Amino acid sequence: MSVNPQYTFDNTGNPVGVFLTITDWYQITQELNIEVPEWQKKLIDLRLEDYDKNVTLMQDADEFFAQLDREDMK
Repeated sequence: MSVNPQYTFDNTGNPVGVFLTITDWYQITQELNIEVPEWQKKLIDLRLEDYDKNVTLMQDADEFFAQLDREDMK
């Protein structure tokens, strides 16, 4: 299994979160035999639909977190 997580860090460099692609998530849950609840699948589908409808409103995650870090320094 090959999973490519992306990590988020706070302004001091400590890891605070992990982002997985939905493909990686499904692969992990299948290998661990974890059933993804139907409500979570529907929520993911809704978020993907929203993304597809509003791609131009999306912001790059790295820029978003950099902006948050700049605001923390004020």
